[in-house]
Amino acid sequence: MNNLMERIQKASGRLQDCIRRFPFSFTVLCIITATVTCMILTDEDLSKLTVSLIMGGLFCFLIELSYEYEIHRKRILAPVIAFIVTLLTFLILREHENEYVYTALGGIGVAVVSLLAYVLYKDRENRYLFSHLMKSAFIVWIFTAVILAGFSVCIAAFHFLIFHFDDLWKIYSILFLLVLGLFGITLFLSYVPRPCEEVSVPAVYRTIIHKALFYIYLVLIGILYLYIIKIILTWQMPVGKLNWFGCFALLFYVIFYLSVDETDGKMQGLFKTKGACLLVPVLAIQLFAIVIRLNAYGLTTARFMSLILIALAVGFMLSAMLKFHVSGCFLFIAVIALLFSCTPLNIYDVPNRLQEKRLKDALVKGGALTDGVLNEDAVMELQYLEDAKSAYDYLRYSDGKKSSFFETFKKSKIAKSFSDYAYDDKNIRSFYYSIDFHKKQFDIRSFSALQLVSQQDIPEYEEELKVFFESLDPEKIDVYEQNILEYTCSDGTKIIFEYISYSFDEDSKTIESLYWNGIMLR
Repeated sequence: MNNLMERIQKASGRLQDCIRRFPFSFTVLCIITATVTCMILTDEDLSKLTVSLIMGGLFCFLIELSYEYEIHRKRILAPVIAFIVTLLTFLILREHENEYVYTALGGIGVAVVSLLAYVLYKDRENRYLFSHLMKSAFIVWIFTAVILAGFSVCIAAFHFLIFHFDDLWKIYSILFLLVLGLFGITLFLSYVPRPCEEVSVPAVYRTIIHKALFYIYLVLIGILYLYIIKIILTWQMPVGKLNWFGCFALLFYVIFYLSVDETDGKMQGLFKTKGACLLVPVLAIQLFAIVIRLNAYGLTTARFMSLILIALAVGFMLSAMLKFHVSGCFLFIAVIALLFSCTPLNIYDVPNRLQEKRLKDALVKGGALTDGVLNEDAVMELQYLEDAKSAYDYLRYSDGKKSSFFETFKKSKIAKSFSDYAYDDKNIRSFYYSIDFHKKQFDIRSFSALQLVSQQDIPEYEEELKVFFESLDPEKIDVYEQNILEYTCSDGTKIIFEYISYSFDEDSKTIESLYWNGIMLR
């Protein structure tokens, strides 16, 4: 019991110390907690304000930590910058809420976290700091999870035995928010070391992470080397198998590079200085595999992000090879995060531009595009037709801006033929329709009930809906998507469709691969 009380008092002391060190950041954290609590209790959509406050809180903590590390001498900058960032983010989200804005905010958030790491590492040797923070996060997670579990049981007992709560999930949500969001984050920040503060890592942690898992990681590297030898001997590159394991190897290289050193053993010390050279063959074959995929299918957002992550890992490899301080790697991460999220080189526009170039090249080589003029009646060779279809399919469903050329091409006969071409059967007609209900308004005054439905929910309307689906014309899909596709059943029930996808066999006159959802009004 005394040991428990000592731990509680120690945690309380840490919380008080954190509040004294970062008062403005703690204030913003309290405001975020209160905002999300209000959103839970009132069912009001305060997500934009919450995101804005989170961005302001990140900047606030960066300024306060920089002040503590004597990078600047104006502590009052923290609340001022936090307010400005919060206000600007909220105004931007209110006027321009789209994938570009959220990607930019994500990139800025990553950049701020990287700058926090830069501040911590700037005047400190790369020894134990990363392991200290990981160990601290684990301790905080265990501590908060135990508290959360205990309170959860108490609330459940009170709910079932004493008084029944109508919205029990709200109580649990607020409990989770207070324990993990407010208490847990504050406790973790208390473990952030002060300037020149020595950090230590328990022997058990070093045994598990720095030794046991480290040797398992070396086994993974050995397997990748055997895989490379297999590729060389068979001269075959299996598709889609290497990149995932290669990324894992690079990720764990960064983790172990920031964690282990010569005090953990000779093998760890050797890895610290020469481990980057060990990964060069893995990196080379991984990039070769990615190039093969790029030549076949072009650049996509997923492959672009994979290349970005590889570049970040290479930064740490160069830190080991060229012996420059690891803090420079975190500045590199910040620059890369901003470059590929807040500029025209973002993760949406670059793949879209390259895929559109790939589409145009295929059309030109296939004789369907001459001097910028599209010839819809051209008969393209199979190779160029496949390339054009691959690029078109990506552009059709990708996020981000599309050029006027693509919007025009989407209405052409060539583009409309791709849906049939996908089945390699001219007697199969495909249909795809999708709208965003959040941007539509419906008049429901003449109905008394509303229900979210899909094809398995209302089998009694199956036959007449099939007749309706058969009557839909794939060439009018743009008209359908600009309006609202709906159907009134024989008994007066109205179904407003959000999504419809099926294939229709013209020979057997049957619908295949049917899926739809929407809302039903009675």
